[in-house]
Amino acid sequence: MATSNVVCALVLSSLFHFLLAPVLSRDVHALEKCGFKAIYQLGDSIADTGNLIRENPLSPYASFPYGLKLSKPTGRCSNGLLMIDYIARSAKLPYPGAYLNSARKFSGGRGGVNFAVAGSTALPAEALSSKNIVNIVTNESLSSQLEWMFSYFNTTCSEDCAQEIKSSLFMVGEIGGNDYNYAFLFNKTTEELNALVPEKRMKKKIEFAEVIVFDSESHSYTEGGCN
Repeated sequence: MATSNVVCALVLSSLFHFLLAPVLSRDVHALEKCGFKAIYQLGDSIADTGNLIRENPLSPYASFPYGLKLSKPTGRCSNGLLMIDYIARSAKLPYPGAYLNSARKFSGGRGGVNFAVAGSTALPAEALSSKNIVNIVTNESLSSQLEWMFSYFNTTCSEDCAQEIKSSLFMVGEIGGNDYNYAFLFNKTTEELNALVPEKRMKKKIEFAEVIVFDSESHSYTEGGCN
């Protein structure tokens, strides 16, 4: 099992290189051997596949040129696919649907779910607001995305919940850059920006630890894991 995990880690590492450089077609499904049954994504605009435009249909990401190569805007902050899409393709899984997309709910979220929201921050909106920093794009943060994820597993997990989670790939981030983007926007000093670092790191460590804690005999999923 440990060897298998190492192999999959190396494949994932290689995949990021694949996204940046041409490779032979035989490498396209490099992650298939890992046997992932689903992918769950948390993050910001680098990974959002449609959550922000469901919150705000007037978002610029709901219009061309975004989605130009996909024949229509999908909420991706790109004219085509994102890194998470290529990872799903390599694992021979469907592209993870946006959590707020009603069509995803109808299909049961087969292949995974994308909880990422463009503009999200690592720190909650209230924490930033206490420092006179406002998220002008969305109120969502890593905290709210985790709440969505816990809610999703609580309402959809079968009796084999623990096994389903064990055979899934969880992608956390990129997230946290927007905390600084908004701080710059509100003219914060370098000292004030530096003060965000330890708080943001601690918040991310706590919430990353919550992402996957599970027991092999569990049948339900809670914020503390499967039990």
